[in-house]
Amino acid sequence: MKNLIPFGKSKEPKLFQILLDGKFINAKQLKEIKKKIDDGEPSIEDILLNYIKPEILLQARVDEFGKKFIPITLMQNIERFDEEAVKLLPVQDALKYRIAVLQRKGQGIAVAMVNPHDDLAVHIVEKETGCSIMAKYLCLAADLEKFIKKVYGKTAIESVEPNLIPQTPDDDSASTPNVIFPGNEADGLVGIRHIVDAIIQKAIDKGASDIHIEPSRKSMGIRYRMDGILYDDPEIEAILEREKKDKALHNAIVNVIKNRSGASGKDMRLDEREKPQDGRIYIPQRDLDLRVSVIPSMHGESVVIRLHNREVGEFTLDKLGFEPEDLDKFTRLIKLPYGMILVSGPTGSGKTTTLYSVMQLINSPTKKTISIEDPIEYSIPGVIQAQTNAAKGFTFDQGLRAFLRHDPDIIMVGEIRDEPTASMSVEAALTGHLVLTTIHANDAVSTIPRLRELGVDQRIITSTIVLSMAQRLVRKICENCKEHARFSTRLYKAMNKFNVDYNPEKLYKGRGCPICKQTGYSGRMAIFELLEMTFEMKELILKGTTTDEMEELARTQGMKTLLHDSLIKVARGITTEEEVWRVTLLEKA
Repeated sequence: MKNLIPFGKSKEPKLFQILLDGKFINAKQLKEIKKKIDDGEPSIEDILLNYIKPEILLQARVDEFGKKFIPITLMQNIERFDEEAVKLLPVQDALKYRIAVLQRKGQGIAVAMVNPHDDLAVHIVEKETGCSIMAKYLCLAADLEKFIKKVYGKTAIESVEPNLIPQTPDDDSASTPNVIFPGNEADGLVGIRHIVDAIIQKAIDKGASDIHIEPSRKSMGIRYRMDGILYDDPEIEAILEREKKDKALHNAIVNVIKNRSGASGKDMRLDEREKPQDGRIYIPQRDLDLRVSVIPSMHGESVVIRLHNREVGEFTLDKLGFEPEDLDKFTRLIKLPYGMILVSGPTGSGKTTTLYSVMQLINSPTKKTISIEDPIEYSIPGVIQAQTNAAKGFTFDQGLRAFLRHDPDIIMVGEIRDEPTASMSVEAALTGHLVLTTIHANDAVSTIPRLRELGVDQRIITSTIVLSMAQRLVRKICENCKEHARFSTRLYKAMNKFNVDYNPEKLYKGRGCPICKQTGYSGRMAIFELLEMTFEMKELILKGTTTDEMEELARTQGMKTLLHDSLIKVARGITTEEEVWRVTLLEKA
């Protein structure tokens, strides 16, 4: 691995070799230096400055990076730099990623870096400033720190929490990792660990929900799911290309991830490549859970890592995307003392977020709330949360049976998947509990025949369900690059069909900019379809009606379909026609 040779191997790291060859240090001094490193002294630069002058170390670093970068001494040239440009980057990022903006010209900037190969730092600076880095200068860490303190000022520096400024490696590894994995360090893959750290850190910085590590016949690829869509990342791609993007690199990355997963108590076998495996990595500094799934494929093992912040934070219903009249209806129904609230939609449609928001709203010191989940995605204060464990026989239906002996007021069931869970859920709703749960169905009306398929009598359905709701997630237009747009005749016809008020001059799309990574979108919101179990709806279901007849009645009673709700979001300038057709059923147009 280029420039990623661990200390203690027979071949010296490139920087040490340069200093030896230039006779700036001798073999005895190198031995002393390496001992200090082994003893845990944090900065290689500080150690070396005990033996050589700063200008010699800076030139050696230039040679180390192949003379591609211009050396600079920041404090000696501080008057030359544009203070306004420097402060484009928040001080915490300048300290954390060891980088400073020096000058700006148009949308281009020049920066000084301790590690010019730090692709993650480049990404952060371009994201924060909205500019492209046109020139990189190489500086020493101590010089950079003095420069930052001088330009930003003592007050700004003191406002940065120390634990937000982790020390970064002094080598020119593929990235500057800020994620520290727990676990076994004896895998012999020091450089690969840096790459894995960079991959995870990139996902955190992007706000990605998933990382996909995918093999191909002779190579590999890494993609991130953001706002429901998969994207490549140029910086990570550059790292892979620099490290010879081949099957050997892919296998090494998979092995490191398996090793890390085992450290959290869920062992994954390195020698098993023909069966699916699941694991978990916990990063305590961020209270972040990484759920790892490995499956065999034609060209090797495919890995998906899902990121879960364990603390739920503030999920509030008014931020999810409800239209005012739907929010009023939903809020009224979830405050009923008993019955069943069903939320349907495919994986990744925001069902869990909705139910967690409900639990945060209705849970109180006077009520006992219990949930059974697979997995527990967030921690909710005041709620007793349990996770299923099939290996131990602790399933959804068995958990429900046990829960009823704990006298709960509110029960959340992660998902109704089978007949026993469906049966126990309706029983809990019938016996005076409010049951919140999810089910896989295409729309709000389809949950009724789905429950019938699971063996629930339609009389019990009408006695227990108070609300069936379907939802999807649509991407929101980036506010930074929002511009007027004209859409297809098909969209305008659909708006007219659903009587959606719109102004053609106030329909928008995103042009694409550095903030939204040229996608035109930033963030997501939900669209909803709410089917209230009214007296008329109960009568219709008991007659053994069709889903079309149920939908027709529901719409006369004020239910918006998913398509209708998404069209309202377009009319309000929140999303685009592209998103409407992507997430709704086309035949309803």
